[in-house]
Amino acid sequence: MVNKYLIVLSLLVSAAISDNVVAAGLDDAVEAMRAGDFAEAYCIIRPLAEHGDADAQYNIGWMYLNGYGLRINDTLALEWWQRASKQGHMDASFSIGMLYSLGEGRVAKDLDLAIDYYLLAARNEQEDAIALLQSMMMRNDKAILSRMNDIVNQYGLLFGKKRLVKAKKLNARAGPSAKEKIVTKLIKEQAVLELYKKGRWSQVALLGDAGVGRTVWVYNPLLEASQ
Repeated sequence: MVNKYLIVLSLLVSAAISDNVVAAGLDDAVEAMRAGDFAEAYCIIRPLAEHGDADAQYNIGWMYLNGYGLRINDTLALEWWQRASKQGHMDASFSIGMLYSLGEGRVAKDLDLAIDYYLLAARNEQEDAIALLQSMMMRNDKAILSRMNDIVNQYGLLFGKKRLVKAKKLNARAGPSAKEKIVTKLIKEQAVLELYKKGRWSQVALLGDAGVGRTVWVYNPLLEASQ
């Protein structure tokens, strides 16, 4: 009778060898691209991508997007990135978001889809996606305003720190100055997400059901850390 442990060991060794072959192939492809030999790089990467390697799928997407040895085709770039994204490749998810944000080729601009993919990447701690979404919230970008409350309530701690209002009442303003227009008034123990600090002012998003659909500025000595 065949020893089942030997079978398992054999499978593990085969998988390790396969991973090493893929890694070596990707290294060779990168070297070929650095040398300007994009045709060779494509010939190395394409079989790896076809067999499901997410890194290869991500890289071949960039080759199509930039025309590295291929005719520029953002539709095919999207298809390869979607394959990689489905396997959890967060740089591919971020790249899809950028593609939908720009909408400069055959892939139509779709900011809602772009934000969906940025969030997918951000949930897995992709730093560029986190920074971009945080920037959109801080600018009160119109593309994200309708989703602001949902995003900060579901994923807020990716973008800032939770704080509580410690004053009995606190004016939330349009900018970091007492001269700025009052947008809303906050009450004691109301929760906010602190995105950015500028001196004694903090730019925050409101947590819970009290959101106003945009970020506002508050005097930060009147905030305290959440327990």
